[in-house]
Amino acid sequence: MLFKLSFVSRLVALVIGAAVTSTLLASAASSWFFYRDQLTEIERQGLTIARLLARAAAVADQTPVDVEEIIAQHMVVAATAISELVAVAETCGLTTEQINERLTRIDDKSILDEVWVSDEKGFSKLHTGHSPDFQFKPSAKEQPQAHEFWGLLTGASSVVIQSIQKREVDGERYKYVGVPGVDKPRIVEVGYSARYFDRMKERIGLQRVVDGLLAGGDIDAIFIFDKGSRLIVGPKRDVERQGAKLSEGELAPIAEVIRTGVAKSMTIGSGDSVIAPINSENGERLGAALIRLPLGRIGHHIRVQLMVAFAISMIASLAGAALAAWIARRQMAPIGAITRAARSLEADRVLDGRLSAVAAKDDELGQLARVFMTTAQDFLTREKTLDALVAQRTTALEARNSELMRLSERLSSYLSPQVYETLFQNGQVVPTLAQRKKLTILFADVVSFSEIAESVEAEDLTRLLNEFLNEMAGIALKHGATIDKYIGDAIMVFFGDPKSRGIKEDAKACVLMAMEMVAAARRLDRKWRSAGLGYPLRLRVGINTGYCTVGDFGSQQRMDYTIVGHQVNLAARIEKAAEPNSILLAHETWSLVKDEVLAEEQAPIHVKGVQAPVSTYKVSGLVTEAKGIIEEESDGVSVRIDLASADKSEVARILKTALKKLDVDEIAAD
Repeated sequence: MLFKLSFVSRLVALVIGAAVTSTLLASAASSWFFYRDQLTEIERQGLTIARLLARAAAVADQTPVDVEEIIAQHMVVAATAISELVAVAETCGLTTEQINERLTRIDDKSILDEVWVSDEKGFSKLHTGHSPDFQFKPSAKEQPQAHEFWGLLTGASSVVIQSIQKREVDGERYKYVGVPGVDKPRIVEVGYSARYFDRMKERIGLQRVVDGLLAGGDIDAIFIFDKGSRLIVGPKRDVERQGAKLSEGELAPIAEVIRTGVAKSMTIGSGDSVIAPINSENGERLGAALIRLPLGRIGHHIRVQLMVAFAISMIASLAGAALAAWIARRQMAPIGAITRAARSLEADRVLDGRLSAVAAKDDELGQLARVFMTTAQDFLTREKTLDALVAQRTTALEARNSELMRLSERLSSYLSPQVYETLFQNGQVVPTLAQRKKLTILFADVVSFSEIAESVEAEDLTRLLNEFLNEMAGIALKHGATIDKYIGDAIMVFFGDPKSRGIKEDAKACVLMAMEMVAAARRLDRKWRSAGLGYPLRLRVGINTGYCTVGDFGSQQRMDYTIVGHQVNLAARIEKAAEPNSILLAHETWSLVKDEVLAEEQAPIHVKGVQAPVSTYKVSGLVTEAKGIIEEESDGVSVRIDLASADKSEVARILKTALKKLDVDEIAAD
């Protein structure tokens, strides 16, 4: 790539690029002006061809009309002669078949195609032999074409000349002329096929002109449109031509050119199309002509110019490159020495002594070398000073980071993991704004903890309390709860912030956590009793679900992440109303977990500040365990039997043994 090249290579490349660019730009400009001049010439030629087509169109339109009038007069003469012939033949007593035979010979030897001679009623028995009998009628509805000759019978017309049109018998195009009979009322009609006129139009019409212009190969295509923008003449379909089809870009401006009379040109593909109006001699707009002229010769000339320009640019580039290389080598020796000295300074932090020879020169490169040597010496001195400062600051920073890590780890033990993660997102302290959320709140408290505290020493009390709270906190974190605070022997936790699995799932997780806490309290009770504790450890739990305000509360000097509100107070009151080793739910919580948790409705409790009684429900187990668990508990007694996994005979043996030890022989025998 260019940025990896040496200075000499870049200089040579720059000279070559400048030479090639300047030559090509000059050639491109010359080719562009030549191209525009040729396009102007092509447009002029297109307009000339359009005027030629206009004159040809006028001639092509008028000549058939004139020829048709001349032929019509000859047909009148022929019809009159046939009228005389038929009168003489009938006077001489020739039969109908004989007269028809002579009419057929006339038809075969002349340009006439049909002859019809009627009687006084319009019935034609006299006709050329290859035609059937025919009945002329005056009704235009029955005979849209032939009824015009009825006036020859009535004397209303002396001659009838029809223009070329399709006849109703077979749809062929014919011209008919009629005269009356010379001896009696009759219709004498002669017909002439339009095939002759069509051949004449082809020979002298626009199609012949267009084909002649296209034959030379200097024009790709010519299309003639009438004043309604309909295509009337174009290249013949049987002629394979590259531009024999019209594009959408060429069709769009046709109507505009016919309307305004202003020619228009465009370049589409490899051809230049000129659209010019076609006017009659009196200035009437007849339509438009589209002439598509090839641009191949222009393109060939431009390619030749560009090839010549490229060859010249290559020669100039090679000469410039040789000169640039020679100059660059002479000037690059001192710069190379400075470059090597800079690399040595960067890699080894040592100033190359070979630079002194360059610094001894009096030119600009010598001055540059002297400045470099002075700057390099200052750089080396400052580098040593900076290295010492960096080492000193790094040691101090590492010590500070270690202290911060120790403080952060210690702080994490005072906060719930969820709160800690929220406060220290991405290594930064993020304030928690207070907001309203629907939470599930749990209060758990040890029954008669003051009696336990009075019965043990302070050191043992501290150990027991920490063991209890550590067990409860582990269960809370296991279920995803946020630990709000410890209040002596009580713990307050909630679900739904800063992370939530949904209101219903949060409530379910809270109840499952409470059940595990009660079970853990029973295990601790058995452990402490075996260690000599004289008072039972019994836990009561209250759970409520409702909207609370959660966030940071406190002063600028100290903040707490906690929840406040009526629902928090209600949860605390429900916990006070719970029985030992039981879980009491508020109605809102019960409604969220009733499909999965078994609970018995208790007597409503009256809470200070709440007018209506508060409905509560005591948890008795899970719905999935209802039929498989036997669980009973009383003071000094705790029985739990899992019928799904226990051996019933073994359970019965254990129970009988216990009854014997209780000296209840009669019951044990039963």
